[in-house]
Amino acid sequence: MERPNTAPTPPTPPKPTPTGQTRLSADEARRIFATEVGPRVIGGIYHSAYWDTVYRVAGIHYGPDALAAIGWDAGRAITIQDARGVHTHCTAWEKNDKTVALPAVTVYRPSHGALPLGHYSTPEAARHHIADLLACEEPGALAVWLADDLEDPFSPVEASRFGRGGEPEPTGYVITPLTIADHYDPAADKPEKPVSRVRINLRDKS
Repeated sequence: MERPNTAPTPPTPPKPTPTGQTRLSADEARRIFATEVGPRVIGGIYHSAYWDTVYRVAGIHYGPDALAAIGWDAGRAITIQDARGVHTHCTAWEKNDKTVALPAVTVYRPSHGALPLGHYSTPEAARHHIADLLACEEPGALAVWLADDLEDPFSPVEASRFGRGGEPEPTGYVITPLTIADHYDPAADKPEKPVSRVRINLRDKS
């Protein structure tokens, strides 16, 4: 009698992912990789225990944006700015890493050149405004946010188009944090006391 074939059925190989598509959407990746990203936010300044360096987060990318930023389907990627320049990687947050400073101001003003584009109470809203304008100018453009002073949490940041394998290109769109006073300081409005000057006659009286 012929024995039935009891060999296990080989698993069906996964279908190849079409170019430009990712296994996770941005929302799915944001939820799944919350622990790896950790407390990091765009504009925050952190200390890496492994590299023993201070860096500023210029962009956090999920799903399709991560693929565009890093070149492979990692699900998430982070663009940082440090003393060596601008880098994009998917290094996870570690327990010995530390938060150095967080953006903590009241108003954020996006602008292009001398043209103000409004005022927002959160940096996310200001970035969304500029990202929407960039999307109209160049569909599919990925922006990262580079600071004039990477160690200053109040430093203005400029939106730069991120090109894989190339340097970020400045766009002229800038977000400026504005500190708002919570009380009136009379001394701030007083003009400085004029410096008294003594006139000296250098003419020879002879």
